[in-house]
This record gives sequence, C-alpha cells and structure tokens, in this order.
Amino acid sequence: GIVEALAIAARGLSVSPAEVALAWVRDRPGVVSPVVGARTTAQLRTSLSSEALELPSEIVAALDEVSD
Repeated sequence: GIVEALAIAARGLSVSPAEVALAWVRDRPGVVSPVVGARTTAQLRTSLSSEALELPSEIVAALDEVSD
C-alpha cells in the first residue's frame, strides 16, 4: 500500500517517509498547501524540509498508482 511505498521511496532518497508524503501531496493537482501536524520541533523541521524535496517522476508515478 501507500505506507510501504512511502517507506521504500524514503529509503531510496535518504529522507523520512513524512518528507516524501508531504512533497508528493504538495505537488498533487488542486493542492494549495499540505496540512502539517507537528507535535515537536523536530517534526516541524522535518516537515518544512520537504519543501526543498523534488521527487523523481518514477517515485511520483509509483505513489500515484498505489494511492488509486
């Protein structure tokens, strides 16, 4: 499912699954801004770092496929 795909993509990119998820959602058609629900400063930093993450098209396609 999507959780496994996010984990695999994160390992391949050397980032957290949260960063991959936020970068993927951010680039979805119709999404203006993903909602971030950080409980700690570390989680907020991780979430904010996703802004600079550009996902390869192969990863985007895989995440799109498993999310359908």
